[in-house]
Amino acid sequence: MKRVLAVLLATLASMAAASAQMSTSPNMEPPPSAAFGPDPILQITTTFQARIEGLADARDVPTRAAQDTARRSLYNMAANECTVLAEFWRAECRLSSFDVYVAVDDVDGPGVQPHVPSMFGRAVYGLRLTSLPGR
Repeated sequence: MKRVLAVLLATLASMAAASAQMSTSPNMEPPPSAAFGPDPILQITTTFQARIEGLADARDVPTRAAQDTARRSLYNMAANECTVLAEFWRAECRLSSFDVYVAVDDVDGPGVQPHVPSMFGRAVYGLRLTSLPGR
């Protein structure tokens, strides 16, 4: 038992010594102090809305085909937005996340206008700037 404990302690001591070692490079430069940093990425979030067609009543459940059509419309909007963002910001655009959802609203009550059945998309884009201001 003492022998196992001694081996375990020796192993732990050598691991701690190895993790405490630092490697330094004589040519390391500190990161630039520019506001955008060395690899500028701008994040933009947008929201899109597509009407779900073909419902007689706002309380009806949309058909699968109507939902698919609205979803495809949202995907097209998101793709086109990336193109516009890339042109406007002179940047490489990448869609980093996209959420699709249907809003659930109460439509009961006197004088309440029924909502237009819609599907929404929330897109997050990452833009890598190809030219920085002032350069």
